[in-house]
Amino acid sequence: MPQYGTGPHGRYFTLTLEQRQGSALAAGTPYRLFLTDKGEDIAGTPTQDGILHGVTDAQGRTAWVWTREAHSPDDFTLIRRIGDGPWGHFFHLHSSGKDKEPVAGWPYITTMRMRWGEQWVDLGYTSREGNTAYFSHATPAGTLSLSIDSDMTGDSRCFGELDAVNRKFSQGDADGARQLIDAMRCAAQPRQQLNLARLLLLAGRGNEARAWADRARQWRFPESLKPLDPAVLRDRYALEKLLGRPAFALADARALQRGAARTRGGPDWANSIAYYLADFPEYLPEAEAQARESVRLVGAKPYNQATLGWILALRGDAQGGLALMKQSYRDIPRDEEMVADYGLALWRDGQRDLATRLWDEARAQCVWGQRLHTALREAGYPHPYFQPAGSRAVQAYQEGCARPRIKPKTAA
Repeated sequence: MPQYGTGPHGRYFTLTLEQRQGSALAAGTPYRLFLTDKGEDIAGTPTQDGILHGVTDAQGRTAWVWTREAHSPDDFTLIRRIGDGPWGHFFHLHSSGKDKEPVAGWPYITTMRMRWGEQWVDLGYTSREGNTAYFSHATPAGTLSLSIDSDMTGDSRCFGELDAVNRKFSQGDADGARQLIDAMRCAAQPRQQLNLARLLLLAGRGNEARAWADRARQWRFPESLKPLDPAVLRDRYALEKLLGRPAFALADARALQRGAARTRGGPDWANSIAYYLADFPEYLPEAEAQARESVRLVGAKPYNQATLGWILALRGDAQGGLALMKQSYRDIPRDEEMVADYGLALWRDGQRDLATRLWDEARAQCVWGQRLHTALREAGYPHPYFQPAGSRAVQAYQEGCARPRIKPKTAA
């Protein structure tokens, strides 16, 4: 058994995971172990940050940990871990009363904001201490969200099946996960198949995720004789974007547009698909057509003018595209995608000083997101978030962004 830390007081821990019914030892499972109170740590960990990352043994046991002071087991936090990047986060659920008791065994889904939507990155049940798993990743200051009250988490039987598959994947047991998938009772309907595809994408099984998304599109008798449930269609559209399948996403967007035309109101699907298709050079003509359709349907708005401007710039009309984006930027200067696209279009057009000033302002206003991250990387812009995750530069920037922002007074 590996050993870490220094001091006369030693012990190991056993990781258990809550399930639909009861709990089970978590063998061969990545974990994160640390002393809960700030200012105390485990000495000599491989990362030298007082936090121990490891994988449990066949009995679900952690490494042996030595500490200078005597600690009870309750002084430590032990949670399942996903990934091994420099950035990460977990959530803690507690009751709303003054005692704030931990909420154990509660089903949850953790998502991360990706370029094209919210992607599942973990699901399971909160620990006895009310904690989710720790999701570790390489995206600076990535935005994580927690869902604890949805149709998916509310379906205990189907959620339990997905949780069992997820645990097998987290243990590196892909064959065991596939055996569970083959035996699933909640994999016959399109919505269930889309959820399984999301889980497979979470596990890094992109080809298998696409295969299950294809199943969700198959014609069925008699169900396919009726229009597809709009909620399922929206879910499928969102998944196809995450899977990087523009043809399927476009087909679903057109179906959503037809539904919106009948009901009036709702999201601007034309602008949504236009902006997505702009990432695929072969779809730029269709992207422009969809952007112009958005303007025709809802009028010229800052967001669809920005989309059209970005597409025009990508198609070689830098002058026309930048003119549209300039006006949109005046209206929505703190929109992360607006800042990224306008700045990058300026940068590619040779107006690098102007792009830098725009990004300097965004940095001062704490504008951030994955799209901006990608744009700044391309331009080589020195943002604080490109420093190591635990560096003083990152800490200082986050502390500054956490302070209340007071709008300066203006002259009458």
